[in-house]
Amino acid sequence: MQVYVDGKAVRLNKGDYVGQGGEGAVYARGDTAFKLYADPRKMIKPAKIEELAGIDDARVVRPLHVLTDKAGSAVGYSMARVQDAVALCQLFPRSFREREGLDAKAITHLVRELQEGVAAVHAAGVLVVDLNEMNFLVRLGAGEIRFIDVDSYQTASFPATALMESVRDRHMKGPRAFTELTDWFAFAVVSFQMWCGIHPYKGKHPALKGFDARMMANASVFGKDVKVPKAAYPVAVIPETWRAWYRAVLE
Repeated sequence: MQVYVDGKAVRLNKGDYVGQGGEGAVYARGDTAFKLYADPRKMIKPAKIEELAGIDDARVVRPLHVLTDKAGSAVGYSMARVQDAVALCQLFPRSFREREGLDAKAITHLVRELQEGVAAVHAAGVLVVDLNEMNFLVRLGAGEIRFIDVDSYQTASFPATALMESVRDRHMKGPRAFTELTDWFAFAVVSFQMWCGIHPYKGKHPALKGFDARMMANASVFGKDVKVPKAAYPVAVIPETWRAWYRAVLE
């Protein structure tokens, strides 16, 4: 398969194939990855790529250049390649944490990485919106986090295109449903799991079930009446200042 980047031909072979997602396939060569859409009509607009270009942070793997076919039609985009990484959600189970030797200090560092990356996105006037644990990769050896699926972000001219229910702030509705505050709420949900290994609105509540009821009632695992699985880490593992912030956001 041959594509063009700024008029320069790039031939992608089977050996360059990385994987398949909901929208298309990803190939990689050297330090560059290439996303090819199964349906080119769903291709991110070049104008959105330009608006995302304002994000100045290496943690954010944003679209770089439009890929075209021989006829000049847009079929995908290029981006920085992320190697030797695992999905952020893999850090949640206690077994993985202990096997990889991830102590509280390491988790604190990674939470800071996530926090600083979100702040960089906001500094560019962009919102993550779908800030869920599947949209981040962790390079354990380097202690780095990479933001992926950046093409779904909300920019000045283009609304967000995805949102996982587990990080949607039920208190925000109407035309201003997404703001920097909803991003920080989602950040709280995801980063809490990095420390404790459990979604802050999971565990067994005596009267409330499901994310809708628990979030609307601000009934997180901080509540004394919520029973948390033994496999989860206690909230005491979270540094005191952070713990107070989580309680303020979640409760």
